[in-house]
Amino acid sequence: MISSSLTHTTMSLSKLQVILANTQSELKLEKISLLAKDTKIKYLEYLVLKMGYDPSNINAAEELVRKKNVELLALRKQLKISASEDPMTKDIEETKTQKYDMIKLIMEQNPQIKQMEEKMEKLVKE
Repeated sequence: MISSSLTHTTMSLSKLQVILANTQSELKLEKISLLAKDTKIKYLEYLVLKMGYDPSNINAAEELVRKKNVELLALRKQLKISASEDPMTKDIEETKTQKYDMIKLIMEQNPQIKQMEEKMEKLVKE
């Protein structure tokens, strides 16, 4: 009885230690994440200052963000190339069309080939 309660307590203790280790790992990851965010913020502030904008002037910073967003949207639109403009897509489409035509031809010729084989077998038997 005592050994089972001791075993149960030991198991509970080991589970608690694992939970504590997991919690400590999560806290370390959170600290690292916060540090990375702080670093990004400081770097962005540095870039804004380097570009000549005053961080106390919010309107200038908002204008900078709007300009960058417009530029990003324009770049994204340029990246979206339609299928007809992309040469690789044309090649793939041509290859698929050729394969389809070949399969169609094979399917059409298959009954004729079977008829010819039957005629050949009849001729061989005669």
